[in-house]
Amino acid sequence: MSSKEMPKIRWWPKRKSRDEDLDREIRSHLDLEAEEQQALGLTPEDARYAAKRALGNATQIKESVRQTWGWTWLERLKQDFVYALRTFARTPGFTAVVILTLALGIGATTAMFSIVNAVLLHPLPYKNPDRLVIIWENSLHNPKAPPFFDSYRDFQTWKHASSFERLAPATWATGSAILTGAGPARGVLAMPVGINFFQLLGVAPQFGRTFQPDDLHRSCTVVVSHRFWRKAFGGQKNAVGTQIGLNRTACTIVGVMPQGFTFYPDAASMWRLITPDSKIGQDPDHASVAVFGLLKPGISIQRAQEEIRRLFKNVHRHDPGGISKLPSVHPLAQEFDYLSGPSLRRSIIVLFGAVVFVLLIACVNIANLLFGRSLARQKELAVRAALGSGRRRLIRQLLTESLLLSSAGAAFGVLLAIAAVHAFRALNPIRMPPGVPVSVNLWVLGFTAILAVATALLFGLVPALRASRVDVMDALKAGGRTASFSPAARLFGKALVAAEVMLSLALLAGAGLLIESVNRLASVPLGFRTDHVVATSLSLLPWSYAKAGQRARFYGEVLDRAGRLPGVTSAALASSIPLTQHRHGVDALAIEGRPRPDSKTASRDVGEVSISPGYFRVMDVPLERGRAFGNFDRPKSPAVAIVNQALVREYFPHENPIGKHIQVGESKAQRPWLTIVGIVGDEKDQNFFHQMAWEDIPFVFRPLSQAPPFGVSLVLRTPKDEAALGAAVRKQVAAIDPSVPVGQAITMNQQLSKRLAYPRFRAIVLGAFAALALLLAVVGLYGVLSQSIAQRTREFGIRMALGAQRGDVLALVIRQGMLLTIAGLAAGLAAALVLTRFLSAFLFGIKPTDPWTMAAVSLLLLLVAFLAIWIPARRAAKTDPMTTLRNE
Repeated sequence: MSSKEMPKIRWWPKRKSRDEDLDREIRSHLDLEAEEQQALGLTPEDARYAAKRALGNATQIKESVRQTWGWTWLERLKQDFVYALRTFARTPGFTAVVILTLALGIGATTAMFSIVNAVLLHPLPYKNPDRLVIIWENSLHNPKAPPFFDSYRDFQTWKHASSFERLAPATWATGSAILTGAGPARGVLAMPVGINFFQLLGVAPQFGRTFQPDDLHRSCTVVVSHRFWRKAFGGQKNAVGTQIGLNRTACTIVGVMPQGFTFYPDAASMWRLITPDSKIGQDPDHASVAVFGLLKPGISIQRAQEEIRRLFKNVHRHDPGGISKLPSVHPLAQEFDYLSGPSLRRSIIVLFGAVVFVLLIACVNIANLLFGRSLARQKELAVRAALGSGRRRLIRQLLTESLLLSSAGAAFGVLLAIAAVHAFRALNPIRMPPGVPVSVNLWVLGFTAILAVATALLFGLVPALRASRVDVMDALKAGGRTASFSPAARLFGKALVAAEVMLSLALLAGAGLLIESVNRLASVPLGFRTDHVVATSLSLLPWSYAKAGQRARFYGEVLDRAGRLPGVTSAALASSIPLTQHRHGVDALAIEGRPRPDSKTASRDVGEVSISPGYFRVMDVPLERGRAFGNFDRPKSPAVAIVNQALVREYFPHENPIGKHIQVGESKAQRPWLTIVGIVGDEKDQNFFHQMAWEDIPFVFRPLSQAPPFGVSLVLRTPKDEAALGAAVRKQVAAIDPSVPVGQAITMNQQLSKRLAYPRFRAIVLGAFAALALLLAVVGLYGVLSQSIAQRTREFGIRMALGAQRGDVLALVIRQGMLLTIAGLAAGLAAALVLTRFLSAFLFGIKPTDPWTMAAVSLLLLLVAFLAIWIPARRAAKTDPMTTLRNE
């Protein structure tokens, strides 16, 4: 027998054959019952009716029998899905609106969750990420001060602590170096690290090896990043074993890290082994490092911290500086987030909470739409109930429809989220922690799937329960023409709209506060002009410019050439400029005739900057008193200084500092006494740990000729913000000395934009969420009023037949809609006054309860709501009373 002739074996009969058998059995039962009734004297027709009455509802009997069959739930589920698809096909407009609303809500939530997953939930891409920690030191005198590095001596004390499997030091504070031997000389970040650094992270190199004990006896050994390897060596494997120069030291490349490996900071090009002969190893008491650790299994952070502190106190019990500090242990992932942006975690939590509000508004909106749709389906549901569908069956059908809508919305929402995440990665609006790529991965998709089910229940359950309570007789008699919601149902629908308005106002208030904060932060007078100023950096090779005179002559020639570039109106040099680096005051100030500050009394809040004579003119910093620097301030001239107003307020509050003698630093050695010859205005700058504030740091400015540093910033004033000047500057510097690295040119406006990145990101994202919430609330208000007007057509017709004018009907509908809006507005103001307090850390120059912001967003909401109310109100006013009464 061929395979085509072989009979097919079925493990259960076809559904169709089983239904046919069931029908035959019921018919047989009816025939037998009818015969018995005929035997009692009834006519054949009466006997048939009597048999049906005796049997009962045949459809319900069939459903009861089917429930005893196996896998019937799958068949019923298939029926529900097919029926739902047919229902949606009959109402494409409604289906499109619901899916689009869900796609916006779920898409925004999914995109935001991808960032939450990357920053808060995704483990670091290292081995045993939950056991990786970092040890900081904190000031006991100022607990609110940011943590700071440990000394290398402390690392040597802790490295044998029993709580850790491994400890490794690393620092980015002293890793800047001049690279030679791999193309043109340039500055790189070569992080000094301990020998166990890569073993602690559990990451193997892509090529070569990491550090070994023998490397401690070599002069310099480095492991390079994949990015540096590709850029400097073109991806050639023979780069391992070659030598490069770091600050004139020959360093051997022993390994290349894999492409996905990142560490803080991401700008590191390579990692250099700390050896006993290195600067850190030679001066462990003054060398600052971050100490990273891998906890032993089962050891808590608290226990490790207690051990570290015990060791620290034993070593520093006779050290006045040591007893003012205390080490603390923190999870590495949490600190990476903090280093990327002190407000990053809180920002993401706040924004995720805002997008959840948007999703709630979307669900409330759809619930209202389903309420209205259930009214139009009263007759359909009544027919199904009359044919034997129980309430549970109707609820299941309606929830199946909700799940289908939610699944379709989630599918389109995922596409929107992918596009949003792609744009986020392309624009890179904020700095993200290393090793946490933002992507729509399986975890995010799983979250979206759960979200789809949750939203289906959220917006579908209450309408399904309401719609399943159908009165069969009333619905069938009325035919659905005069069907309307009960007062309780209408009240519930209005309450949902009021809730939408409330949530929308809370989001609008938060967005308004953040937008106003960004505007105020950006409009603060900084004490200098950021427009038409381009800056780039120069780094002199210490071995080529060891003498101060050599550096001064080089800088003089650079200034002369830069000032003659086309389009440059003036040029200047400074050892540091605002916005480009986080300038902090770290030195103590001694004043002649006053007690000299010691380690206990020194404020260490003064910064020192070397500038060329034209610096204040280029930056447009006003000279308040005294004189500016000139070409007469030469290396052998009397040492002079200019101070800013912040220093005057701090150290000379009631006297004229001109002519006073000051000294920067606690040590008298190699620190000249400076005569104050001028006072300038303050250049405001931002503290990395307090992004929503500008600071006035006390500064002492010295002539560049008297204190020429190895690295400077060249600032150029030009009629236009020409970042392209970088190529011309690089050419001119190369003509003087081609070995001097020149940094990338960037405008000061671009630098200011970078400083405002986090505040602007929060404001833009929350503003987008608020706009979306406002749109959804307006659509919901419009939908509820449209449904209400459709149900009240007869009422309006009777009113107008009894003498009401079109204006009366128009005013009635507008009044009812505005009362609904005002109710939501009042609740929203109360909610905003509570919720905006969580934004206080993100605000600048404005209070969370700012009345002008609350009034502005309330007025905006009222105006937009009025437009949404006006359209259905006009439609109600155009009701023809004769046509309405004739139809009724």
